[in-house]
Amino acid sequence: MRNTVLQFLTQVATAAFTSGLTLFLVRKLGASGYGIYSLAYSIGGLALLPAGLGLPTAVGRFLADHRSDVGQMRAILALGLKLQVPAALVSGAGLFALAGAIADAYGHPALGWPLRWMGCAVVAQAIFGLFTSTCMSIRRISGSLWMVVIESAIETFAAVALVLAGAGAAGALLGKAIGYAVAAVAGFVLVSRLLGGMRRRGVLPSAVHTRSIVSYAGVLFVVNATWQAIAQMDILLIGALLSSAAVGSFGAVLKILTLLGYLGIAVSGGVAPRLSLGGGAPDTRTFNAALRYLLIVQGLVIAPMLVWPKPIVGLLLGHGYSSSPAILRVLTVQAFVSAPASLASVSVSYLGEGRRRVMIMLATLALGIVSTYVLLRVMGLLGAAVADDLVQVVYVSAHLWLCSRLFAVEFALLTRSLLRTLLAAAAMTVPMLAMGVDHLSVLDWVVGGAGGLAAYLATLLLSREISLAELRHLAARIRLASVPR
Repeated sequence: MRNTVLQFLTQVATAAFTSGLTLFLVRKLGASGYGIYSLAYSIGGLALLPAGLGLPTAVGRFLADHRSDVGQMRAILALGLKLQVPAALVSGAGLFALAGAIADAYGHPALGWPLRWMGCAVVAQAIFGLFTSTCMSIRRISGSLWMVVIESAIETFAAVALVLAGAGAAGALLGKAIGYAVAAVAGFVLVSRLLGGMRRRGVLPSAVHTRSIVSYAGVLFVVNATWQAIAQMDILLIGALLSSAAVGSFGAVLKILTLLGYLGIAVSGGVAPRLSLGGGAPDTRTFNAALRYLLIVQGLVIAPMLVWPKPIVGLLLGHGYSSSPAILRVLTVQAFVSAPASLASVSVSYLGEGRRRVMIMLATLALGIVSTYVLLRVMGLLGAAVADDLVQVVYVSAHLWLCSRLFAVEFALLTRSLLRTLLAAAAMTVPMLAMGVDHLSVLDWVVGGAGGLAAYLATLLLSREISLAELRHLAARIRLASVPR
């Protein structure tokens, strides 16, 4: 619970800065400029794959297995850094060098410098990712919290200053590079302190061989590469088939969904390392409880996205995003299942069974490419949203099936929770619909939101999905976990 709370605070810190920066960029850059930013960001996400090589999760898995031996953790991390730094430098330099050619291929010369600065960000982000994964694996997420706060704050302030100075999308991505570079240095200092120093003479030979790390990292690289391709293919195909303005409209909605997925990332950070076999049998009871609570909490996003997409887009994105409300409504399914998907997929990797994810990822990618291309041609931007929903449902279903092959997943309990959560979401729509669906006053937001939340909780209580005693128990545990120590 403590690590989950700290991981959630990490995501809240990221969300606070990211949401502020996103709202600033979508308004200051406009749909076309933000489309350039989104396209460069998506291409950079692909370049991050060879930069990471699957090493953060692979190293993290072995760190979790040797958590009781600080000397071995230092040795494993030192070995990981020897592999990570060269890979990051090669990948970032490659994107920097190819930026002009990629911009010409997309027919957007203005894409060149945003890609170059994204190449610099890729180097620092890969190293930063290794340090945050280390903190999660050794269950010291307080260090990860500090790293994220440092990165988010510096990136936000640098990007805003550069954009206001007239640097446009390129300035926003230069700010990202600055933020990750400073945070990577801070991460090295923080992790060194957690592990008692990283001096070369003080590092023992690693009990985990380079071959073991590279082998598992290679499997996770395939998994991560496929996932990044799945995550970015909609933006890349929209950019190729439609326009940068269309990319901006779709990318802005995806940014909103990113914020909604932070709870799943937080729970994954607190729960997945407990499934490591280094401590004996995996903690399956915690996994099932966490998955149930994710369904209940994530169900809160359903009604607002279905009933109020237009007011939400107007409030967050402003004018110039007329296509975004319909996209947001369609992507309700993806927003709901993204958190359980995160927990299920990360849990499999910590069990050391990443190889069994490869076929799932490749099949999901093939489905995503075909469905996105076909539905884009038939339905336009809404087709890409439908394809994203389909991909997410297949992805989470396949990973839950894989989890059930590795340990006991309580599907009967989860199915009951799912049905009751959907019933509560349906009840939540009633007070919100009563306030209108187009233009809302401050009073409409407050009354509709409070009424919807009350209807949601009342339905869960009446259906006996949760009880007042359970809510009090959870609140007490969260308060206890939040106390500094």
